[in-house]
Amino acid sequence: MIESADVIVIGSGGLGAATAFHLSKRGARVAMMYFNPAQVAIGFARAAQANGAALLPNTAVTRVLIDDGEVTGVDTTCGRIHAPVVVDAAGAWTRQVAEASGIRVPLVTTAQQLFVTEPVPDARAELPMVRIMDAAVYMRPCDGGFLWGVYEENPRFFDMNGFDANFDVKDLSLDADVLWHYARDVEAQLPVLLNTAIREHRGGLPTMTADGQHVVGPAPAIRGFYFASGCNVAGLSIAPALGEMLAAWIVDGAPLIDLSPLSIARFGTGPWPDDELIRQSAWQYRHFYGAR
Repeated sequence: MIESADVIVIGSGGLGAATAFHLSKRGARVAMMYFNPAQVAIGFARAAQANGAALLPNTAVTRVLIDDGEVTGVDTTCGRIHAPVVVDAAGAWTRQVAEASGIRVPLVTTAQQLFVTEPVPDARAELPMVRIMDAAVYMRPCDGGFLWGVYEENPRFFDMNGFDANFDVKDLSLDADVLWHYARDVEAQLPVLLNTAIREHRGGLPTMTADGQHVVGPAPAIRGFYFASGCNVAGLSIAPALGEMLAAWIVDGAPLIDLSPLSIARFGTGPWPDDELIRQSAWQYRHFYGAR
């Protein structure tokens, strides 16, 4: 267990791992901690490790240490690590990490689910992704079959404080009927969805914001505390670019482009009632392909 770092990245998804990689590429001593090794964005994590970053699996952060308005490190289930900068990239647990240190962030965790079909003749990898925009249904090639899902009308939202400490995303309760309902809506355009056996049914826990945009950058009241969250079900596609921008912000004092539209400051000082936040986030989820 290391005792200190320049930057601690909490979380191992695409955005957290990309940020860790770009920080290490810029010469920062990085510690990236995460609880479940199966959820690591492997490519970025290995590249960060090759640049000297310390990867700390099975290590949960219990508290970010703040002294006189400045980050000084974190307490973890494996001990204390000192650092002047912490990046909260904890995904579904972003709020829990922040609120444990008295910092509020207006985002909520929702459930997303999808099917992967059995192999389909001529389902080649080079086929395009198909989007039925008004139904919010999508389909793309995947391992000889198709991966498909929907941004449904009434997504489920969760308070992650209610989840057991040993929760694994594989334990997430899923509802196949939701997917079959929307498959029938687009049967004329995509009959394959109803006519092909399912190989895998899986889900995830993306975070949503009221305006459908990420939360990236410093917490206004705490020096050294940065957010990298609020993926709004678009995390992997934009994570490499945002990770590079955030790394520049931390190391150089400013991002390579203006990221103020993603700052938590855009929401004001609160309060942010959960019922209103959920209502607006549900609209953003359903209208993922529509005007925001």
